[in-house]
This record gives sequence, structure tokens and C-alpha cells, in this order.
Amino acid sequence: MNINPKTRFQLQIQQFIFYVLVIIVVTLLAQLTLKTNVRSDWTANSRHSLSDSTKDVLKQLDDDVTIQVFISPDSEYHSALESLLSRYQQHSDKLNVIYINPDFSPEIVRKLNIQQQGEMVVSLNDKQQHVFDLSEQSLTNALIIVSRAQQPWLVFIEGHGERSPFSQANFNLSVWGEQLKQKGFKLQSLNLVEQSLIPNNAAAVVIASPERPWLAGEIDIIKNYITDGGNLLWLTEPDSHQYLAGLAEQLGIEFVPGTIIDPNAELLGITDPQFVLITNYANHPVATATTSVTLFPQAVAIENNVDNSAWQYLPLLTSQENTWSETDPITQATVASPIFDVSNDTGGPLNLAYLLTVQPVEEDEKNKEQRIAVIGDGDFLSNSYIGNGSNLELGVALMNWLAEDDSLIDIPIKTTIDNQLQLTTTQSLIIGLGFLIVIPVLLLSIGLGLWWYRRKQ
Repeated sequence: MNINPKTRFQLQIQQFIFYVLVIIVVTLLAQLTLKTNVRSDWTANSRHSLSDSTKDVLKQLDDDVTIQVFISPDSEYHSALESLLSRYQQHSDKLNVIYINPDFSPEIVRKLNIQQQGEMVVSLNDKQQHVFDLSEQSLTNALIIVSRAQQPWLVFIEGHGERSPFSQANFNLSVWGEQLKQKGFKLQSLNLVEQSLIPNNAAAVVIASPERPWLAGEIDIIKNYITDGGNLLWLTEPDSHQYLAGLAEQLGIEFVPGTIIDPNAELLGITDPQFVLITNYANHPVATATTSVTLFPQAVAIENNVDNSAWQYLPLLTSQENTWSETDPITQATVASPIFDVSNDTGGPLNLAYLLTVQPVEEDEKNKEQRIAVIGDGDFLSNSYIGNGSNLELGVALMNWLAEDDSLIDIPIKTTIDNQLQLTTTQSLIIGLGFLIVIPVLLLSIGLGLWWYRRKQ
């Protein structure tokens, strides 16, 4: 090709146009990166993305929420906090995040009682919630709590040996109570002999496994509360449900005689068959929030004995088919080798819990759906057993549902999937020999082959 002055000029023009186009493309790409934010999370459990539940909560925020983050710029947690909060801000423009260096703001630290690096204070108007850990679960729950119109009251009946949310004894419910407080509930105990009126602002009443009979007047107070549309959680036991027989009659339920026996407990290494494993849940929001098996020590089965009723009945928890309700007294022999008696015992599957609802009258928009939960065991929420399986998740979900606060959903904790590679002895030997012998021999053979080929050329 002859290069003459004309051709050289044309090549220079082409080069100039090429460089101009490159500059334009780079500028446009830079502008595109500044104005767009596209992320892709390829982790197995999407641990670097917000859950759908959190996204729904952020979409429902109507007012601006301030998040004060108390952390030093050189803290090891600073980048992790920024990453977490940026995910939240990506889905909502209602979040105002302020980073505060606690070393240079001692007055604010004292005023808000800041206790640690990385602590966050979520504020909306006069409501505040402290967040102490870098988890989506804690931050989302804090957002829900401060955005609530009001904090619901839960009334726990006492005076008959009921389990208490304020006592740390193994039998009681303090662990569950603390979790409910963190979700924004306020707890109050009430003795019906001393105070015969249930507060009007009670979101739900809790009867937690009474151990002594109730007075007729006390039962009438609860029955009137239900007649007036109140929500109720009733935890009962195989040997104490008869103390509230009048309440069971009003609700249209009855208890199967005996204690449920579950041979499947051995699958978890539990030698006592009185522990009932529940894996079969109803299609209901309460069950959706329960992510795994729940464990119920010494439970009683429940049946619905009313066909025509204003109540709608939903069996929430159902045992396995090979379970039964043992009517004989539970002894060491029964525990050691349980035997199903066809003539006296009731075979499974058995219902351990019922959810009862009454739909509101359409003409009255102020009415809400009345909700009642009856559970055939209270031990599953006690301090001794609440840490087993998804017992805590079930207990919190029940109260969220009873308080008619369906938006307060338990955010799943995301953990790293176990990526360890488990190899057998044979597999380890094959891999070891491959790296030590096969691959070196193969590379040496290829090298010798190339050397021999080039020598023959």
C-alpha cells in the first residue's frame, strides 16, 4: 500500500475520530456508573442482600427515620456498617444515616447512653431504639418498632401458678418476655381477684399454664373479654386444662385425654417420648415464620367439637401419624418402652394447637378480626426449652399475629453456608497421588515430547 500525503491525512483523521469516540464512550460509561447502582449477589443464601421481608418494611415507611451510627472512622466495623446501611438506603429514601465519631461527641454519647462501638440509634419523632449488632434482623426490627403507631400491651394473667414473663426460673417465660419487649411489646401482669377489669388497651391476654383452679367469677371475666372481641393466647397442660373447662366450652374445643407420646423424639437423641416433634404446620403466617422443627414437652391434644359456629378453626400444629395420646399414668416403664393401646389410647396424627378467628362485620370498618390461639403445651416457651429448634420463632410469631401486627415479621438470620469438602480416604488418596505423581509425570511427558518433536524438525 502506497502511503502518500493524502492517505496519511486520512489516517490521521481516522485516528482523531477514533480517540474522540473513545473519550466519548469512556465519559458516558463514567456517567452511567455514577447514576446507576446495579448489584448482584451470587452467594448461596444471598447473605449480601436484604430479605424480601425487609424490603417490604422499607416500602411501608411513611415518615423519615434517622439512624445515628456511633463509630470511629478507623474502626474495623466501619466498612461493614456502611455496606449494611447502603443496602437499606438503596431501597428507601426515608432513611437519614448520620455517622458520629464517639471520641469527639461525648455529650451525645452520654445523652443517648451509647455503650459500644458500632451502636446505632434508630429514631422517629420521640421514639428511639438501640441496635447493638450488625445484623439485618436487629436493624429491621428496630425500624418496625419505631414506626409503629403505638406499642401493644400484653396482659399476663397471674394468681393461679401461671408462668411469668418476669421471672427467670426455668418454669417461667422471662427469655420469651425479653424477646417480646425487643419487638416493641409492653408486658403487664394482672390478678383477676385484685383487678376485675382487663385494660381496654390490651392487644392480647395470655393465660400461661395455670396450676390451680380458677374462681367462677374469674372465668366469667375472661369469657366476657372474649365476647367483647378480645384476643387471647391460652397455654395449657395435660393435667391442668380442666381448670378452664368453661372457657374451652365457649371456644368450642375439647382436650383429648392423656399425654401425647412421640417415638420420633429418638431422632434428636431424646430418650423421653413425651417430647413431641412438630414438623407439620398449617399454611398460615405464624407457621411461615417458623423455619424448622419445634419441640413440645408433655403436650395435650386438642379437637374442635363444634360444627356450626361463628369461629373459624385452623389446626396450626399436627403431630406425626405414629404418635398417640397415652391415657395411662406416665411411668419409667412407659418412658422406656411406650406401647400404643388401641382400646384406650387415641392414635395420631394429633393437633397440638388451634387458631380461632372471627371475621369483622363488613359494615363496621373499626372492627378487626378477633384472634385466639390455644396451645396444648406451655413448656415449649419456658426458659428451659425455648432455645430448642424454632420454639422462640413460633412464640414471637404467635404474639405478632394475636396483636394483629402482621407487618412485624421475623427476619431470618443469614449465615454462611458450610462449604467444607468432605472426602473419603480413597478420594483423598487419588487426589494426593494425582498432584504428587500423575500431574508431574504428565508435564514431564509433554516436555519430552515437545523436545523430541523439535529435534526431529
